[in-house]
Amino acid sequence: MVEEDLAIFLEDFLDMLNGFEVSIVKMKQQIAKLVGIEEKPKPLIPEALTFSEALKWVDEKGSRLGDYQVAYKSQNPFDRWQHAYNILKQNNATIANSFHMEGYQYRYWIYPEKYDDRIFRKKLNEVKS
Repeated sequence: MVEEDLAIFLEDFLDMLNGFEVSIVKMKQQIAKLVGIEEKPKPLIPEALTFSEALKWVDEKGSRLGDYQVAYKSQNPFDRWQHAYNILKQNNATIANSFHMEGYQYRYWIYPEKYDDRIFRKKLNEVKS
């Protein structure tokens, strides 16, 4: 029971730290804007390191979405998959409000109500079929 409690605590702690990271970057951008410093926003997380190259993606096709990809929890290293999932969760990345930053090639989202073991992505320049 103690190991399970520790694992839950560590996951919650990581979620909190990811939330702090996101908030700090946003506050820094707002401060720069208020004092008149033109700062080009930097991606919070490099896409290649956190999503594209860090995870194994499986091609899927749906009648509504067309071509998209899924990173399954069971087919990826736990720490990499969980880190990416936590970032998307902290940013409330849903299909209607997908996560991407300037320079990203894909948009990312999760569907935690139905699939808590999957991360979805689709190329940014593709529209729904």
